[in-house]
Order: sequence, then C-alpha cells, then structure tokens
Amino acid sequence: MSLAVPLTHLTELAAAEACLAADLTGRDPAWASQPSGLPGWTRAQLVGHLAGSAYGLVNLCQWATSGVETPMYPSPEARSAEIDRRASLPWSELVADVHAGAEQLADRLASLHEPLGARSLRLGSGAAVTAADLASVRIREVEIHRVDLGAEYQPIDWAEPFTLRTLGQVAPFFRSHRDVPVNVLRSVDTG
Repeated sequence: MSLAVPLTHLTELAAAEACLAADLTGRDPAWASQPSGLPGWTRAQLVGHLAGSAYGLVNLCQWATSGVETPMYPSPEARSAEIDRRASLPWSELVADVHAGAEQLADRLASLHEPLGARSLRLGSGAAVTAADLASVRIREVEIHRVDLGAEYQPIDWAEPFTLRTLGQVAPFFRSHRDVPVNVLRSVDTG
C-alpha cells in the first residue's frame, strides 16, 4: 500500500514540528503572555491555536478515512473558545498539548493510504483540500505561526520549496475568496 500523503511532506512536517518544539522549550509563562505577531493574540493564544489546528486536522484525517464529513471545528465560535481555553492552561500543559496534537496528527497522516489521497476535504476556512494535502497544510500553519511567535524565526528562514509551495497554495485562495490584493509577486533577488 502506498501512502496517501507524500513521504517528503511527512518528513518536512516532522522537522517543522521539532523546530516548533525547540522554539517553545525553555520559554516561560511571562513570555507566553506577551503579544504575538498576530494583532490581539498573545503567544499563548497562538500556541493554543497551533494545538487546536493539529487536532482539527486529525478530524480531517477521520473524514478522509471514514468518508463521513467531520469538520475541523464544530463552529467558528467553538474554535475561538477552544483557543482561549488552551491559552489559559498552565504553560507546561499547553506546550504538552501542542506536542500531543502534533504526535497524534503525524500518526494519523502516516496511516492514510491510497486511494484516500484524492478524497476532497474542507479546512476550517472553507478552502478545499485533498487528504494528500494535509501534511503541507500543517507545515504551513507551523512555519507561518513560528514567525508570528515573535521569536528569532523569520520569513527569510523559510526553505525555498516551502515558500514556493505555500505561495502556490494560498495566493489563488486569497485572490478569489478574501479581500486581499494579491496581484503580482516578484522575487527580490531575481526581479
């Protein structure tokens, strides 16, 4: 049986999750309570979101496996309440929750086999994805929100394959579904 999720994405995801874990190691509640790069969100709320999104993607793995629609979140309100609940946990528990969600997601992704890769799913945003896309969705969440944590990690640190893949995935969605003026992207090094 072949994997439904590309092995290269599973490997890239494991590396991204390990880097996130390293970013959170040694941090304390005072650091977590400071504002993140997302307006109106603390770092703890951002980490709570990262935990919740991992579990939400586990729900999508369930959908892919069973064929029964299982949304990432019961509702936008439930998602917001869960982020706030997690953000109020003791910092060590919140960090443990992020790790547990990442491990559970990795296990579920590795258990998806063809022909499930083509199964159509929907993210919490409403964007359509396939089961084969789920690892790259999580990589995008982790990589972008590592920058939002306001630590040392910056967009310049993103690997070129990640950057190109992400631009290819999100630009069409923002162009057609959001009030974001994505028109032309130019490389600063090649013009």
